[in-house]
Amino acid sequence: MLYESLFKRYKAQDSRKVFAAFRYVQAKGETWETPFESLVSIAKPEEWGFRNPEFVQTHNSRYPILLNYLNYTFIRVQELGLIAYSTDDRRACFNTGLQTSREKDIYATFYKNLHAGQYNAPDWTFYGFADSYSGITGCIRPLPDIPTYISEPSDLIFDIRLDLEVNYNHILDDNIARFPVELQNNKTMALRVLKGAIESLKARIIRNYRLAVPHWHEGKIQLLLPLNLVSSDNAADLVLVVDKDKQSGVYKARTIITMDIAYMNARLIANPGRNWLTP
Repeated sequence: MLYESLFKRYKAQDSRKVFAAFRYVQAKGETWETPFESLVSIAKPEEWGFRNPEFVQTHNSRYPILLNYLNYTFIRVQELGLIAYSTDDRRACFNTGLQTSREKDIYATFYKNLHAGQYNAPDWTFYGFADSYSGITGCIRPLPDIPTYISEPSDLIFDIRLDLEVNYNHILDDNIARFPVELQNNKTMALRVLKGAIESLKARIIRNYRLAVPHWHEGKIQLLLPLNLVSSDNAADLVLVVDKDKQSGVYKARTIITMDIAYMNARLIANPGRNWLTP
């Protein structure tokens, strides 16, 4: 069975399509985010939340980046068959792709819910996050590898020899609400500013190839490029998403996304580090 998600993503979601229940005890002051606090505490320090007040309000979570990362990592390990099980099929785990400060891989572990069908519950229940030396993972050998996303390293770099085709009509008609407020009510001005920002991108990428940040979406690598519409060069307003069309030898840009979504998508492959795309 293929599961829709690692944990329940929305209230009405069918529990039988969710891989695991992540339980917490309200009477002890725990919340639905409590199961993930242990992972934050043992993993290498990283920004798992947003600082921008707008993004904080939108996601309503302390760890939105981590939750997105875990869920889509699970979907990928499920696709690749990288969920490992104990010999009695009562324990399961997958490699989160994160490490402890001592460079030890961290695994998400689960135990079988033997009464899942009876109570319309997920087939598995979260047990804990642990490294390979923990007794929690001792019953599963070999431990699973991390999921991979990259088959062609060249996909990670923007090839400046290729043209960039932009679907301006789609971007403006369907995404104008994502533009800075001062451009939302003036499509003519928005188009002019957008074209100017895209025109300067290739020259900027020639000088700094790291401006193109890879992300994973719908089973393929895309590149994220910063759009500086009203902000300075060091503070992008939006993110242009480009696909490499290998058959026609061009990059195609059909949409733009907000900084928060861009960071969460990029974090799935690797920590983008300190560049224009930051939490």
